[in-house]
Amino acid sequence: MKFLRLSTLVLTAFLLLTACKRDTEFTKITEFRKNNIAMTGALNVPQTPSTALGNMDIWYSRETRILTYTLNWSGLSDSVTTIGLMGPAPSGFATSTSVQNLSFLPSGSPRSSASGSTPIIRCPTVSRTSCGSYRGTLLIDGFVATEQNLLAGVYYVTLRTTGPFASIGEIRGQIKFD
Repeated sequence: MKFLRLSTLVLTAFLLLTACKRDTEFTKITEFRKNNIAMTGALNVPQTPSTALGNMDIWYSRETRILTYTLNWSGLSDSVTTIGLMGPAPSGFATSTSVQNLSFLPSGSPRSSASGSTPIIRCPTVSRTSCGSYRGTLLIDGFVATEQNLLAGVYYVTLRTTGPFASIGEIRGQIKFD
């Protein structure tokens, strides 16, 4: 009889414990972050023979609908003329649709103060923006840029320079949170 009661008690405790879900399963993910996303000429479409390298850190909040990004690069063939957030286009495909297009003078200053963009921060050892960094934000408004496309990984960033990479971009990085 004692064995039956003890077995029933253990079985009941086991069922109660396994039926409870962990608190994290009830928490909805509201922030996404990914660091050191590669930016290279090999990721560009069509691929470029550029030896330049870059990386991108991205952070997105569902609550504010703001995408924040930091780009770092070095070894570009010339100064950055345009930073384009493009899409939708998955890896291996290109698009002419710009979600955000930032144009810069050769000095790294924005072409227009109306754009609200900040200057490129050059590497201290070079006089051009062939090496540097940039930090920006983008409102995911649901029309031009959608949360569904952002989280699906179909937006990318491309850096355009003067010379042979002016029209297609020199390096590219795909925005993916996985």
